[in-house]
Amino acid sequence: MKKNLQRGILMLSKYTFFGFLITCYVSSALLAEKVKAQNVKDVIISVAAEYGSLVELFADIEKNTSFKFMYSTHKVSLKEGIQISKRKASVAEILVEVSGKTKLQFKQINNSIVVTERKQNFANRLKIQQETWGIVTGKVIDAQSSEPLPGASVVVVGQTYGAVTDLQGEFNFMLKTQAKQLEIRYLGYETKVIDIAIPESDILIIGEIQLQPKSVALSEVVTYGNLEGQQKALNQQKNADNIKNIVAADQISRFPDPNVAEALQRVPGVNIERDQGEGRYVLVRGLAPQFTNISINGEQIPSPEAGVRFVALDAIPADQLASIEVTKALTPDMDGDAIGGSVNLITRTAKSTTPSISGTLIGGYNNLIEKANGQGSLQYGQRFGAEGKLGLLLNASHYYTDRGSDNWERDGGELELRDYTLQRSRSGLSGTLDYNINANNNLYFRGIYNNFQDREQRRTYLFIPNEDDSPFEDTEIERASKDRWEKQIVSSFNLGGKHSFSNLSLDYEVSYSEAYQDTPFDTETVFLAEVDQIGVDFSTNPEFPTFNVEGVDYLDNTIYEFDELATGNSYALDVNKTAKINVGIPYRLSDADGLLKFGGKIRLKEKSFSITENVYSWEGGDIQINGATEDFTLNFFEGGTLDNNFLDGKFQINRNVDVSQFNTFFNANRNGFALEVEDKLVAESVESYKAAEDVYAAYVMTKLEFNKLMALGGLRYETTKVTYNSQAAIFDVEGDLDRIDPVNGGVTYDFLLPQIHFKYQLNPLTNIRFAATASYSRPNFEDIVPSQEVELNAREGSIGNPELAPVTAYNIDLMGEHYFGTVGIISAGLFYKNLDNFIFTQRYDSTISNINVVLNQSRNGETAELLGFELAYQQNMTFLPGALKGFGIYANYTYTSSAANIASRTEEFGSEEIRLPGQAAHVGNFSLAYDYGKFNIRASANFNGEYLSELGGDAEEDVYVKNRMQVDLTGAYRFNNKFQVFGEIMNLTNQPFEVYQGSGDQYIQREFYSWWSRVGVKFNF
Repeated sequence: MKKNLQRGILMLSKYTFFGFLITCYVSSALLAEKVKAQNVKDVIISVAAEYGSLVELFADIEKNTSFKFMYSTHKVSLKEGIQISKRKASVAEILVEVSGKTKLQFKQINNSIVVTERKQNFANRLKIQQETWGIVTGKVIDAQSSEPLPGASVVVVGQTYGAVTDLQGEFNFMLKTQAKQLEIRYLGYETKVIDIAIPESDILIIGEIQLQPKSVALSEVVTYGNLEGQQKALNQQKNADNIKNIVAADQISRFPDPNVAEALQRVPGVNIERDQGEGRYVLVRGLAPQFTNISINGEQIPSPEAGVRFVALDAIPADQLASIEVTKALTPDMDGDAIGGSVNLITRTAKSTTPSISGTLIGGYNNLIEKANGQGSLQYGQRFGAEGKLGLLLNASHYYTDRGSDNWERDGGELELRDYTLQRSRSGLSGTLDYNINANNNLYFRGIYNNFQDREQRRTYLFIPNEDDSPFEDTEIERASKDRWEKQIVSSFNLGGKHSFSNLSLDYEVSYSEAYQDTPFDTETVFLAEVDQIGVDFSTNPEFPTFNVEGVDYLDNTIYEFDELATGNSYALDVNKTAKINVGIPYRLSDADGLLKFGGKIRLKEKSFSITENVYSWEGGDIQINGATEDFTLNFFEGGTLDNNFLDGKFQINRNVDVSQFNTFFNANRNGFALEVEDKLVAESVESYKAAEDVYAAYVMTKLEFNKLMALGGLRYETTKVTYNSQAAIFDVEGDLDRIDPVNGGVTYDFLLPQIHFKYQLNPLTNIRFAATASYSRPNFEDIVPSQEVELNAREGSIGNPELAPVTAYNIDLMGEHYFGTVGIISAGLFYKNLDNFIFTQRYDSTISNINVVLNQSRNGETAELLGFELAYQQNMTFLPGALKGFGIYANYTYTSSAANIASRTEEFGSEEIRLPGQAAHVGNFSLAYDYGKFNIRASANFNGEYLSELGGDAEEDVYVKNRMQVDLTGAYRFNNKFQVFGEIMNLTNQPFEVYQGSGDQYIQREFYSWWSRVGVKFNF
């Protein structure tokens, strides 16, 4: 009964919350333009005959009307009682009677009634006027391009209070009606002062405020349109309440970064994991990808991959975005599950009533594969109507590339050569439709769709020596060919509104986001050859081991006999349905401006994974090929790509199985193949699962603006309920499958997260920041669902851990930053994180179906600490003499150190100290650019330090990813504001991806990609 009641209350709260949001949306759309405060003369109210104090009378009026009284307790005394003769009258008549019996006077401003003491002389009347307040609203734009300027500072001249413009360049705030001037500042633009006159009971709509860019032009050196992105990003950083880094679209475009992950590697404190040479996963401040929250337009997006929460950002084109925000210290109005940081991808909106069409056309070349690649994008934006109230923006892009890698890997005494070729495409479509009802009310619909497709073909040689000369083991060479096509779709849709009223601000949103990974086919054929002897030497040259095969020529495809065929497909789906609301109420506390903000959110997640897996052996004897009876050997199916320069000619390989050719043979000879039924049942049952996760959150926070100090603090509460359904395979004592049982489970956990921030403004260009925050991180689904995924051919797999607990953290940040008027920044920061129950992956040996495999399982550690600092410097050297003014520097460096405690791996009791998995000690970027006339050239280096990837059974089996530095070169020539040509060369030094185990010279993987390039044209009409 109790559970049913709880379930009923939970469901009622869900629908009530969603209904409330929909009601807010519809009613605000209908009323925002028409709603005006009622006049005190028109509102009739019944009151008591006598009140013990004026406070009681005011409370009675507030309870029965929409009016709120505003007064200073230091200047207005309300303790005296009062008798009211008019028991039922208008609010105005009652207040007139109160005014006649006291020294108070009243003034209506929208729904607020301002209470002041009545004075007789002019000086005192002026003082009363200084206590009255109004609202000012407007928009700050570039005078030349009419583009909005987000992050602009708007303050009252001679005062410290004001506002910062949002992403649309808009602002609104309360101010004293006697304010006469506003000062508007923006890095890289001339400061502007405007005159204003604030009505006491209305909102002053200024409209558009145009700022003029500071021009830098010399006889030979011209900075031509290359600062806009830096200006927007740095202005938003400077005026933000918390610690964050912002990358604008045109700053992204100055680096050769086609996807979002690669763009993020330029941000201080951000590291990336790569796949086939391309950036994929993001690590912030030395923490693994699962500790970073990924959002689009402020709302979390699901992951298309089966078991994880974090998103592979190589699926999202960088040219779909207006900007990227990396928040390193959370505020209470943000999701609390982000220990490393929160990455927010912001799509674009229309800016002007003049149609805007822009795009790119790009062609390129990959040196390893010796094939071309291409990219194209097109964007259209325009605002419609005389006042430009309706805005529409559409952005489409498509990227296609052939790429590959040459790779060798080691597992114990075994050596594997891997030759990859891939065809990748990345398509994106985003759009925004928004409607400005008026200057203070906006409705919007945003959407983004990303389609990432990856066709991977892998050809391998696996040399398996019989190291112990055991009579029970064979010396073998395994030849395998894999053909896998994978499609990832990530889409997000947001519908919401923002409103500013005289005494509150309101925003709300409902969103739907979906991600899925569809693998329609994954086929792998395996052929084996038994040989007399294999010798592998890993020590003489650890970077490139050598081997020898006795008795046969390993390149002869006739010696390899068919072993097995594995086919299958899989489908992973992750859906988020979200609703949220935020309310802000401005107030005054003594001489400080305050904002009280509160809100709530519901996010309902559904995640599932299904798989089909078939393993076939051959029982048909000799095969019929071209009318003849032959042994079932590889030579009859060889084909496809042959790399005659594999690993720069250090190893020789032959053609492997052409999978499409083999599939034709398989379809024609199905009767000869035997399906491993038991293996199929086990694999499909233990790897598939369904899960649901409901998250409910509420917060309250306040911000106070003193003279030069901003203080922000609050609490966030989040509760999470996870349920899952999976299956477990039960084996008998002889190792045979007995039955498959359903497994249901779940967990519920709650967090109360305090957050506090301080920002002290030494001067308009210099800030000191401090933050103390609490956050957490949820385990990945594949980590908690008791399923397992094992590739027997690869002799490795993973297994779930239902007992896994979330990671909690307390974070401290201290940051100092100074901004240059020439558009630049120098900053330094310290950060400390204390983690409890941190999650790490441990490797251990196991046996499945009489095959030795290495299993990975996520486990909870005990406590961990992470300490680090980051430095950043960015500046255009316009202060230098002569032609040196054209230089620009972009540099940052982050150092982190960690210590984590886990249960000892070598002793029965006790603990062991390790580094945090994923934590790189050194991460940095350096870029040197030069603008000469209309020509720009930039050399960039990105350094990712070494980090612990997986824990083994002991320290000697720990797996590390070695440090990596990639050097890129870009150049561009701008004909005018409409046309620009450019060229890019990436990975000039052919930097490999390297993994070692135990000690730095014991490599277990080295993968090379060579260099690739692009040339193209950008246009803007």
